[in-house]
Amino acid sequence: MAIVEVSINYQQSAAPAKFGQYTLSFTDEVGQQQNVELKFNFDDLWCFARDTSSVAFDFLVFAMAVYNTDRAVSRAKYSEEGWKRNIHLRVPVVNVTEMSRGLEDFCRAVNFLTGDVWEFEFVQAAPYNYAPLRLQFENLQNYAKVSLFSGGLDSLIGFIDSCSQLPAGKKVLLISHAELGKEGKDQTRILGKCAISRLFEGQYDRAFISAGLKLRRGNTLQTESTFRARSILFFAAGVYCANAISQNMPLTIPENGTISLNIPLDKGRRSACSTRTTHPVFLSRLQSALNVIGIQNRLDNPYQLKSKKDMVDDCCLNEERKRALAILCSDSCSCAKRSHKRIWVRRNVLHCGVCLPCLYRRVALSGVEELNNEQYGLDVFAPAEIQIDRSDIKKNRDFKSLLYFLKNRCTRKEVETELIANGITSKEKISVYSGFVLHSYAQVKDWLRVHADADIKQRAGL
Repeated sequence: MAIVEVSINYQQSAAPAKFGQYTLSFTDEVGQQQNVELKFNFDDLWCFARDTSSVAFDFLVFAMAVYNTDRAVSRAKYSEEGWKRNIHLRVPVVNVTEMSRGLEDFCRAVNFLTGDVWEFEFVQAAPYNYAPLRLQFENLQNYAKVSLFSGGLDSLIGFIDSCSQLPAGKKVLLISHAELGKEGKDQTRILGKCAISRLFEGQYDRAFISAGLKLRRGNTLQTESTFRARSILFFAAGVYCANAISQNMPLTIPENGTISLNIPLDKGRRSACSTRTTHPVFLSRLQSALNVIGIQNRLDNPYQLKSKKDMVDDCCLNEERKRALAILCSDSCSCAKRSHKRIWVRRNVLHCGVCLPCLYRRVALSGVEELNNEQYGLDVFAPAEIQIDRSDIKKNRDFKSLLYFLKNRCTRKEVETELIANGITSKEKISVYSGFVLHSYAQVKDWLRVHADADIKQRAGL
């Protein structure tokens, strides 16, 4: 497949109070030039870090460029059989020498993240002239933690845990991103409930980034829908702010280990079909790239060896954290398919109930009485709703894949094979991760034993 040559260009704004305009350009498969303006609203982040000259800002621009290129270059059009794309991306940065030191490591990280073949080129950017008319955040040394905050259950627990561990008088900075708007509503809903319930008063602030393609009416660009590269932008926003506080300030990435490792339930979900947004191999490779370009802030997932159920159970060990989770949980959203409501039986809820994140959420909440009352768009234990015998509908596919995995592939040997195929090479880590995966799916089996009918149990090998 031919290499897609993509360039990111920047046009300075005439007024310093307004940031300029990035544009993404490439020649499409029929030789037509595609030019797409990029949305890059980082005012909140700038008001915290007040920086457009550091390597951390260059990394933020680079991550924004990768995220948007991944969206703009359709895998269906620019890959062999919908698999790997070959992309050469040219990005303007202020610190060309430093960023160029990370070229090899950035390629290794992003190749793993999206399942493609990337080449990067950094070109000199002119100094930015940007000074928005907004107040600066208070003393940055008041912040003891920086944590990603998506509006999902994992990031909610990360928020609760972070606030409960703060030294007196300190705060956690929550970093949020939402292109499509739904996640932003989740985040605002949770923090609104915090304010109403007077939870964690004075213990947190949020900095928000909004980025994406500006697809105007009449634009014929066929975009990629998988959002494989979304996490690198999220991480870059967090690193940008953490770095402004201190090189020693880690970025907390709250993600349960089951989703992070994302063992393919069947062979069809491997490689480009398997999300690797917080996979430990990606985090390790990205960390290496950051260290090479001079950024020492650590990417830390403290929940790497915890399932979503473990996270919920541990949070509930403390009465104050349990109370906070009981108040806020229903405002979080874990669903990956919430836009498909037309097939739901119950449409006034947040969760479809049939995607893997919903299934893992239901397992996690099932053991806590105060949390075990959520409604789902579809109930996998209701035969008429899930129609598990139908092979021609999509709504039961994730559940059927999960049951198939539990019956046929949930063994240490199979799990270790998948870990190795996904880049885990250390024997010690393979042993630890495989043990964790088996533990995680044992919890799913326990949930099925309690709630499933005989047919579902048989499909799961129970």
